[in-house]
Amino acid sequence: MKNKYFTTILLVSFFAIFSCNEEEFLREAPKDNIFAENLYVNYTGFYSGMSAIYSNMRQIILLGDGGGTTRQILWVYNTDVTGSRKTEEADLSSFSPGWVELLENWNWLYQIINSSNLIINRAEGDVDWEGITDEQDEINKKTIISEAKFARAWAYRLLIYAFGPVPLSIEEIDGSNYSNAWKRNSIDEIKSQMEKDLSYAVENLPIKTDDITRVNGAVASHFLGELYLSTGEFQQAIDVLKPVVESGTYQLVKSRFGKYVGNADKNLIIDIIRNPYPSNGNTESLFVMANGVNVPGAVETNLMQSWTGEYKNWNRIPKTTESYIRWGGWGSARYVMTPWSMMDENLYNLYDKIKDLKDPLNPHIIDKWLWHNDDGRDNFLFEMSDIRGQHTSIRKHWVYDWNGNGNVTDPPTYTLEQTLISNNVINMNQNNKGDTIYAFFKFDLDNLNKPINIYLYTPLYSRKWEVDATTTINFLSTKDYHIAFTFTRLAETYLLYAEAQLMNGNSPEAAIWINKVRNRSNASSISGGDVSIDFILDERARELITEEERRISLLRTGKFLERVRKYNTYSSGYIKDFHKLWPIPFAVIDENKDAVMEQNLGYGGTVTTDFTPSGYGDE
Repeated sequence: MKNKYFTTILLVSFFAIFSCNEEEFLREAPKDNIFAENLYVNYTGFYSGMSAIYSNMRQIILLGDGGGTTRQILWVYNTDVTGSRKTEEADLSSFSPGWVELLENWNWLYQIINSSNLIINRAEGDVDWEGITDEQDEINKKTIISEAKFARAWAYRLLIYAFGPVPLSIEEIDGSNYSNAWKRNSIDEIKSQMEKDLSYAVENLPIKTDDITRVNGAVASHFLGELYLSTGEFQQAIDVLKPVVESGTYQLVKSRFGKYVGNADKNLIIDIIRNPYPSNGNTESLFVMANGVNVPGAVETNLMQSWTGEYKNWNRIPKTTESYIRWGGWGSARYVMTPWSMMDENLYNLYDKIKDLKDPLNPHIIDKWLWHNDDGRDNFLFEMSDIRGQHTSIRKHWVYDWNGNGNVTDPPTYTLEQTLISNNVINMNQNNKGDTIYAFFKFDLDNLNKPINIYLYTPLYSRKWEVDATTTINFLSTKDYHIAFTFTRLAETYLLYAEAQLMNGNSPEAAIWINKVRNRSNASSISGGDVSIDFILDERARELITEEERRISLLRTGKFLERVRKYNTYSSGYIKDFHKLWPIPFAVIDENKDAVMEQNLGYGGTVTTDFTPSGYGDE
């Protein structure tokens, strides 16, 4: 579903790889110019053009062409919190320069960049900004330019953390300057441009506006603060984030609201996800990706199919409308949560207890993937009091009166402990006559003696994206539903601010802001001595699981390789140093005929990137 502006603007594609050569592009350019000259003559036209860009940005959660996952795949796959259901992706063997997701995302992001360049360039022409006063004209102009510059920086953020150095384009591409001789600019050059773009947006956008679906100053400050962290400019990060966290304009949600306000479980995190708009009572949303059946440019919100476990494969759970409503749709577990990301104290202690207790006929390998922290942090991620780790937030079991005796209290035939020791998933599935089915992690060894998850529907998963049945278009569809989602929220800004304080040498102040996030979820308070980069990454996992682009957080803090090798039981035995970057798509290299586009190390080239600034541990 795309509005008329969306389709036309994106004809001006940066690399124009879609089965067209230079001559075809040149023939199309005059039509594009005519369209731009007719559209970008007044504020209304520019507003529509930016709406098209926002629609394109929302495609980050669109179903990709390469295997049923969202476009987020390049920034969430194979981290400490997320693995893959597919063996060839868990062992990273399928990620070659010809992988379809690479080219799809490359093209998508450069479309956003070139559309933004078009707006930025045309805004300096003779435009009717439709303001009542000259001052209002100037505000309208700067607002449009700020939004476009933010979109450009947003796209480059994703590009560099996927591919490393990439071509930097800040001019409108047309038939006169189209090139087949692009070269990769350095990360420093690209970040310098991102800083200029985001700083402009911070200076010219109010910290909050009535329309939370368009960028405001708080969102620009959030990403500029993250950028300063990535360049080691910690005081600058503090300075730009402080007005947002201390303004009082946004506040952490501290009680249930929305349709589940009366629920006794106090799980306000689900309310934050289900009710993203301030009009719903959400006081911490900074930027919402609008989606809905009646929203122009809306895309299928593929988050349920990607993040929700494939529990429909339990043969005791019938594939019926009742089951769909009761347990939140039919997920496909495209992203499989790692055991570490789902562990509370009791569950970790259970695995630790039985790691050496094995059925000799079918021995498990729990001892091969269980981790231990030796830096004072808990081995488990969630305290038992933390609502973010409880069943209302993480799917741990399914309860139903399957035997039809009128109650749901019949215990499972085999306890979870017995099932794990026996290493036999059938005991919890076909052989279970009770009313409770437990979710759990079961691993076997592949032919290389490496752990691999072979029961895709058993692991625990975040319940953030279990779908409300009222939001579906086709009720029993696996993916055709729309939900607006909060792309940036205050809790993450607090954690960025805490990180900046820590890196600037003020760990007690960092603890204060971390505790604001922890305490509202009933987790215990910490002191300055508890704060480390690892602790902050743990806290980000607790708070932002399935929301953040986790690879970016790990790469910019120098923790990607270390934490994947320690906590990702799917990929730990396979990941190599070069896997910090994805390869440049073959098509991009082939189409760049007049200059060599060097490939990344590990994929046939020599380009590598050190993302970690001074102050962080360097991997």
